[in-house]
Formats: sequence, structure tokens, C-alpha cells
Amino acid sequence: MIRTIKYRSLLTLAFAAVLAGLFVFFTTDNNRGVTAQDLNKLNRFVQSSNASDTAMRAFSDGRDLIADENWDRAAKRFRDFISEYPKHKDVDAAYYWLAFALKKQGKHGEAAQQLDRLMREHPRSNWMDDARAMKLEIAGAVGNTRAIQAELDKDDQEMKMIALQSLFQADSERAATMVGEILKPDSKASRRLKEAAISLLGQHHNAKTSAMLIELARNQADPKLRRTAVFWLGQGGGENAVKLLEELAAKTDDVETAKAALFALTQNNSARARLVLLNVARSSPSVEMRKQAIFWLGQRGQDAAVDDLLQIYESEQNVEIKKQVLFALSQNSNPRAQAKLLEVARNDSNVETRQQAIFWLGQRGDEQTIATLIQMYDAEKNNEVKDKLIFAFSQSNKKSAMQKLMQIARSDASVEMRKKAVFWLGQKRDPEATKFLEEILK
Repeated sequence: MIRTIKYRSLLTLAFAAVLAGLFVFFTTDNNRGVTAQDLNKLNRFVQSSNASDTAMRAFSDGRDLIADENWDRAAKRFRDFISEYPKHKDVDAAYYWLAFALKKQGKHGEAAQQLDRLMREHPRSNWMDDARAMKLEIAGAVGNTRAIQAELDKDDQEMKMIALQSLFQADSERAATMVGEILKPDSKASRRLKEAAISLLGQHHNAKTSAMLIELARNQADPKLRRTAVFWLGQGGGENAVKLLEELAAKTDDVETAKAALFALTQNNSARARLVLLNVARSSPSVEMRKQAIFWLGQRGQDAAVDDLLQIYESEQNVEIKKQVLFALSQNSNPRAQAKLLEVARNDSNVETRQQAIFWLGQRGDEQTIATLIQMYDAEKNNEVKDKLIFAFSQSNKKSAMQKLMQIARSDASVEMRKKAVFWLGQKRDPEATKFLEEILK
């Protein structure tokens, strides 16, 4: 049985980067976790083998231990397989997954020995390319810079990425110099390799790599590579990085880079980064940039962010900006954010903002909020607002919301509101709602 793979904070970071319009090469710690790609590769191999083979059932046990990230027991299981079935047709695969489990434990020297054995004893193995790649991954950890340089001198772009990552483990200064060569205008390196090179700079912060990232973010001609550098500046850059990100966020003639700079600022915990984000939210000449900044303020989840959002809402005239603030407040669990949504839903002078607040309140779906919305409906005179309240009831799974829809459908003074309630009850697919509608038809 395939075990569920644990998702880590890196996935959250990747998702947020996609939201910001970035497509960034991420590398992972070789000593932790199992990727979906690794697990799928192992699972496909086991499934394609003879399930009735006693040896392969033992191999399946090793697969499950890999899925559970139980590296020590997995390594033992594959050692036992090799010892018990040294002539088995799939013993080469056992060598590979033994090395994999050893690598995950940080036992890089032992892992390299097993890979050497695989490559020496099974030169025609289907696992040869994988073994070569893994050996290169750990070359930096075991100090094998000669093997790394040999791959960097070849034209295999995928292997160059692995070699470059390994070189950063062995000699980050030398690796940063190599990145400089890869990123030269006349370099024949692929864009993917260049993106990987910039990402590796961002993951190995020191004075040299930070200076290189700043230079790339300021002057790189390729917009995509420039945005990649901007992203990584936010992951660990100092005051100079924040200063540059502030400049880039103000460049509304390059909106995509400006958005990337805003996101990068959200990853920096300094007071100045927060102030830059707030200033963009308050006063950027670009409505789109203001909305982006407000979104990221809302994602910070801090009490101070609620204060900032409330102040923006009170001083703002642009309805689109106010609606974005309401969305940001809806993402915050602070009671003051909820209270503001209720206040706007009840009393705001603008129908659009009232509708927006009602919509986000309806998405919360808790019993108390639904009760408040029901009270609002009973006191409301504006049909546009009542329409939005009916929609909010339709989206709730609370019985009180469905009962309110039934009451509206049965006896509301407005025929139009009754029709809308009937429509949404028909979408419910609930036995109680169906029975109610049948009774109406009698």
C-alpha cells in the first residue's frame, strides 16, 4: 500500500510563489523527505514486477518503509534483500534503494559505495542513470569535486543542475563563481539551468551570493530570470535587499517584477519590509499594485495587519480597493476583522461593499454568523443586499440557513426574493429541501 506523503512548508512557499506570478526552481534537502517522483518511481517498479515472487514481496516491504520515511529499517530491508537474493534479477534496484535510504540518513560515503557496486556489477542496469544522478548529488558531501567538475564540463543540462547543487555543498565560493559563468549573456546554458543557478544562489546566502542576487534583480535582461532573483532576495536578503525590493515595487512600468518584489517583501520579517508593503497598499499610483499589497498584508495574519487594513478601509474612496480590504479581513481570524465585516455588511453606505462583506461572512459558515445574517435579512430594505444574503444562506450547510430559505420561499413579501429562495433550495440536493419544494407544487 502506498503511504501518504507528508507535505512540508516548501510546498506552501511554492504555492505562494505561483500566486505571485513566479515559477521558481526549488531544490530540497537531500537528507530529508521523499518526493512524489521518487515514490512513484519505486511504486511503478514494484507493480511491474512479479507480485508472487517471494523476493519481490520483501522488496515491497522496503518500498513501504521508504514511503513511511523509515530510513534505517528501509536500509536494513534492502541489505537483507541483497544478502538473501544476490542473484535476483532485480538486485540492482535493491542496491539503488539501499543507497537512497543511506543518503536520507546522511550516510553519504556508504551510499556512494553501494552506487559504485551497482554500477560496477550491473553496467547494463536500468537504474544506471538514476545511480549516476544520485552519486553526483552526494559528490559534494563526500568531497568528490572532480566528479562534479566532470559533469559541469559536459552538455547534459539536467546533470549540470545536480552537479551545481552538489558543488554548493562542497565549495559555495567556487559554485557562486560557476553561476556567474552560467549567467553570462553569451552562455549556452538553458533558461532552466540559469533559473536553477539563481535559485541555488538564494539558498546559500553569504555576502557574495547576496551581492550577485541584487545585481541580477537590478540588471538581468531576461524578465523571468530577474523575477527569480527577486524572489530569492526575499528569502534571506538584508537591508540592501529590502532597499532594492522597495525600488522595484515602485516601478509600475514593470508590473510583473513589481509584484514579485511585493511577494519577496512578505518573506522578509524586518520592520522596513512591512512599512514598504504598507506604503504600496496605501498610496501606489497603480490600483493593481495596491490590491496586491493589501492581499499580502492580509496573509501576514498579525494584529498589526488588521490595524493597517482598518485604517486603509476608513480612508479609502476607491470601491475596488475597499473590496480588496474586505477580502483581506476575511482571511484573518482576529475578532476585530470579523467585527468590521459585520459593521460594513450592516451599515456601509455603499451597496457593493455591503454585498462583498456579506459574501465573505457567508463563507465563514459558523452558526453565529448565519444567525446574524438572518437578523440582517429581516431588517433589510434593499433588494440587492437581500439577494446577496439569500446567496449566503444557499452556500451554508447549516440547517438554520436552509430553514431561512424555506421561510423566504414560503412567505417573503417580495415575489422576486421568493423565486430566488426557491431556486437555491433546488440546488441544495437535500431531502428536506426536496420535500419542501414538493409541498409547494401540490
